[in-house]
Amino acid sequence: MVLYRCDGCGAEIPRQALRYTVAIDVRAAYDEIEVHLADLIRDHRAEILALLERMRQRDPQEVEDQVYKRFQFDLCPACHRAYLRDPLRFHVGSAALAEDIDIDGFLRSLGFGQTREEP
Repeated sequence: MVLYRCDGCGAEIPRQALRYTVAIDVRAAYDEIEVHLADLIRDHRAEILALLERMRQRDPQEVEDQVYKRFQFDLCPACHRAYLRDPLRFHVGSAALAEDIDIDGFLRSLGFGQTREEP
């Protein structure tokens, strides 16, 4: 049987149970570049070589993390509600108190998330 684990509270989530996936892409932000004729005709070789030399002395993972990083989490319904309330300050303790609406039960009553018989 396939089980998922909530990345918020650590609870096991059975395969057919309701769960949520949160994907976060963190990218370096850059202003739009204006290219002029002088930029096109300038010899950039020395600048590129200097940049490569600086990068050789740095940890490759650190350089990559400064440009792009992706996170993906599975959340149970309670952690999902807590995350939506305050995504930048989400923590496990806030999920435990978030039992105001039973979305999982509602969706199951509609026939979603029930285990199917496999032939």
